[in-house]
Amino acid sequence: MKTKELSKQVRDEVVEKKYRLGLGYKKISNILNIPLSTIKFIIKEWKGYGTTTNPPREGRPPKLTGQARRALIREATKRPKITLKELQSSILDIGVSVHRTTLSHALHRAGLHERVARKKAIA
Repeated sequence: MKTKELSKQVRDEVVEKKYRLGLGYKKISNILNIPLSTIKFIIKEWKGYGTTTNPPREGRPPKLTGQARRALIREATKRPKITLKELQSSILDIGVSVHRTTLSHALHRAGLHERVARKKAIA
């Protein structure tokens, strides 16, 4: 379950109560109504980095947004014989410009591979 980040003001208050007032983790947790594990994490981060600001996120942001990825998968399952070039142009309509290999990787992660069932001959 994802939760919202605590503001810098709240994090500063946790550190202040711990080191200026000398309160324990449980008392701070009860006063501010924040989980004990969060209090411990804030203090640990403050000791390690000397600041209470939230660090920037790591890694490169994905080119395909969740909406674009879902549209890509929907289109590929609807028309199994569609080419990556056609998918690339349909995704461009949404406003996302990506390479064909990026589309291929996204489809593979979704469990869609380049296999299409052949039509059975009537005999």
